[in-house]
Amino acid sequence: MINVGLIGHGRYGKKYYKILSKDKNFRIIKILRKSKKKGNSLFTDDKKIFFKINNIDVYIIASSTNSHYEYLKTALIKKKHIIIEKPLVSNLKEFEKIKKVIKKSKKIILMNHTDLHMNAYLNLKTAISKIGKIKFVKLIYGKIDVYPVENIKNIYQLPHFEWLSHPLAIIIDLFKDQNFEVKVNENRKIYRKKLYQNLNILFLGKKINIEINFSNYFKNRKRNLEIFGTKGSLSYKGYNKKKCFLKKNNKINYINSSDINPIKNLLENFKSKFKSKKFSDDKKLILSTTNYLFEISSNLKI
Repeated sequence: MINVGLIGHGRYGKKYYKILSKDKNFRIIKILRKSKKKGNSLFTDDKKIFFKINNIDVYIIASSTNSHYEYLKTALIKKKHIIIEKPLVSNLKEFEKIKKVIKKSKKIILMNHTDLHMNAYLNLKTAISKIGKIKFVKLIYGKIDVYPVENIKNIYQLPHFEWLSHPLAIIIDLFKDQNFEVKVNENRKIYRKKLYQNLNILFLGKKINIEINFSNYFKNRKRNLEIFGTKGSLSYKGYNKKKCFLKKNNKINYINSSDINPIKNLLENFKSKFKSKKFSDDKKLILSTTNYLFEISSNLKI
């Protein structure tokens, strides 16, 4: 049995709660949220009470980004396993303070980079060898996501900061050993006191080039990946499980991508690592993705 301390009971906290409650391998010991839930002893709003509980194996941090650093730091000090929502922390200063501690940790640390736990993406990865030498990769991410100008005080509150971890994680996952030069172009507009951001990011490498297009004002939500090789191409559309396919010799072969539930897959991944006690080093991916996120952000102005 894996004992869980769940931090946050908002949109994603509730998703974790729903899946954990149905899995006999997990037991939720306590849920920390902003306010108590009357008549339910499972919930508390008292941090001291929550972190005094000793029989918790893993903290799942699904609270707001600006609270991540505090909870992450406490979890690392208490030497607990960690599952955390992206982005890792809310600003560069926090990242500089915490990254060395993360590197030294001998516990499981996983981040919910949603695409990496999508069945469609996992199945697509198995087909990469069929398209020959990879030449170019393109990612298009975003949706209509309104950001009032008055709420944006610094670069870490711009729309890209909550979104870019996803395509960046794919790049690191697929091309771990590549060194890239990063170039960023940005366009913005303000309409009715709301900010709309469009980013074009180029990852320029010796063997491969990658392009990310991000926007918070696409008409339709997009979570698209295209990989072009010398013998064909692969396409993944995270919002449509039927649009994962291999294109070769002008023929399209759809790749099985049913049963999409990334949080369930993430928890299954954690469960496997916990039971085997063979902790693969996912920290490198988390730190590299976060490092790129801050590098890109540093090229922008408020």
